[in-house]
Amino acid sequence: MNSTDFVLVILKKLVEQKRPRDKQQKREKNMKSIVKSIAIGVATVLGSAQVLAMDVKVGVIQGLSGPPAIVDFGESYLQGIRMALKEYKAAGGAVDVELIVYDDEANPQRAVSYAQRLIQSDNVSAVMGTVSSGNVMAFAPILQRAGIPLIAGPSIATGITAEFIDEDPSYIFRCSMVEKFQIDKMLDWGIENFDKIGLLHSTTGYGSFAADEIQKGMKERGEELVEIQAAAPGINDLTPQMIRLRDAGAGLVLNFHESFELPYRALPRIDYKPTFAGNWGLSSQKVIDIVGQDAIEGTVMGQALDLSDPEAAAFDERMRAEFGDAYRWPVLAALGYDSGRIMFQAIENAGSDDPEAIRDAIESIQDVEAVSSTPAEPFSADDHECLDAEHVFLGVWRDGRVVRLE
Repeated sequence: MNSTDFVLVILKKLVEQKRPRDKQQKREKNMKSIVKSIAIGVATVLGSAQVLAMDVKVGVIQGLSGPPAIVDFGESYLQGIRMALKEYKAAGGAVDVELIVYDDEANPQRAVSYAQRLIQSDNVSAVMGTVSSGNVMAFAPILQRAGIPLIAGPSIATGITAEFIDEDPSYIFRCSMVEKFQIDKMLDWGIENFDKIGLLHSTTGYGSFAADEIQKGMKERGEELVEIQAAAPGINDLTPQMIRLRDAGAGLVLNFHESFELPYRALPRIDYKPTFAGNWGLSSQKVIDIVGQDAIEGTVMGQALDLSDPEAAAFDERMRAEFGDAYRWPVLAALGYDSGRIMFQAIENAGSDDPEAIRDAIESIQDVEAVSSTPAEPFSADDHECLDAEHVFLGVWRDGRVVRLE
């Protein structure tokens, strides 16, 4: 019998004396991680040169196929997670983290199925993802009930963590933009700088949600939109909608249609040149590649990455070198990267593959050196958002690059 087996036998005897039989299953589930922690401590005290490796599985659910906008979000966030893991390992991270990645195809049923598989078959200790807020809201209750921590992202709907924050404890965290925060910034700026504001949104669940948030925000500020136009997600020509916005005199058009490039295409034909502002999706390199630098110049969007910051610029360079042309969305990749760094460091801090210990370590993590505007202490017991209102700002396209709007 080796030393680890000996410790296990002693622990079992002690626990059987002090705990009722109905807790046997939970006790055995956590026994392996307890033994690892004790063995690591014993090895340290005895000055042993032998290091016990700890293997931890982390599930990742992302939209990696389906609508182009979904794929851009999912791939970019996953690129950031992968870069964080590569750098964690290169720096000699104490935990051997294995990512188990599933593509939910922006389908909520598929997302739920993968979440269940990660828990029941893959035995993950934590989960990250996904793009669609609806998908997150579908599987987050499953993870909460199972006691598996989730760092959601890049889903953006306002209520994702609020749904669970009053539970004791909440296992649901997020490292992404929050819709309300970017809309509030946008409306304050828009009302100050434009007499007439119009809205274009999709008829998807996300588009309708954003439209409701915007109209509520305008009402709170004592203002009204001069025109609201909606379009289905599969449409490929928004000329009629843009004509109505033009005729209403909208100098600022809030663009919350997932096909971010479509509103620009109609403008040359109808002699209309409004300023666009909208979802952080407008900062994607893919959008400027499609519509061109001249067309997108001056477009404003919510942001959480300032590429004028040296650390952010250095991250951007590393990502370009690593992923080449496949890297196209710095802010999404940055938040994926920061969420990965938080997750991997929290697992190491927990010193265990026990989900509850990892949850506690995520909530209490400090000294995060983020490349996005994520603060050094991103979470607390009553706040599971890594970005709060003060960390979100407006970016603008200037000379082919997104910079902070001053």
